[in-house]
Amino acid sequence: MSEELKSTELDERALREIGEKWGYYSLPRPHGGELGYGGLLVSIREEPTGEHFDPQRLHICLRNQHGLPQQRTLSSLSRPEPVEHVCPGKLSLSDRLDKRIDFFSFGGSLELLAEQKGLLLLLRSPAPILELTEQRQTASDHWAADTEALMSQVRARWERDDEGFDRRLAALDPFQLYLASLNSLLVYWHETGRAMEETHHRSYELLLLEKKELLSGGLWPADPPTIEGLLAPGQGGPE
Repeated sequence: MSEELKSTELDERALREIGEKWGYYSLPRPHGGELGYGGLLVSIREEPTGEHFDPQRLHICLRNQHGLPQQRTLSSLSRPEPVEHVCPGKLSLSDRLDKRIDFFSFGGSLELLAEQKGLLLLLRSPAPILELTEQRQTASDHWAADTEALMSQVRARWERDDEGFDRRLAALDPFQLYLASLNSLLVYWHETGRAMEETHHRSYELLLLEKKELLSGGLWPADPPTIEGLLAPGQGGPE
């Protein structure tokens, strides 16, 4: 079971100590927002403890040497580089019984903190890492699913140039994609009436709180990006 830490100021020694106790551990966001985490610590052991959820594999999309997203499965037998770039999308942990815990990330970095008797991995992101549920009914579920749907709509405009879209997606700044997703979904949910639906109303309120926190921290730009603006063909892409 993951728990949030009270402090975000954690050195590598503290993270190693946490990794010795848990299979995975969610780190709090450094500022604002009720949704998601600021980091995810994953401990993959060669031998499971049997005392909690023991991830044996991390399924994640990383940017390869050609600048393209590549699905990877990391385990004690398949190790990443010391630092890897995480691409936007879903990631999951699975144990020896194939139980899975799913997340959605706007991108970030994956760091290898230790590799003795297994792996200790740290996923960091300036954008929230959303934990998903089997029921797919939480605000995080809605946010992730509708973000993926909007990205898929833009992908279709690239027609047969899947590599061009993938390269653009892999190069995006995670915080900019987070802003674009938040901005696009607030408009989309309002215009389509989803903001008033019972299943989406609370989610809409939480996204409004996200925007409010960003505004109060001076992090919401005067002209916020949109998913269309970041990903559409011919838009120039990330700087």
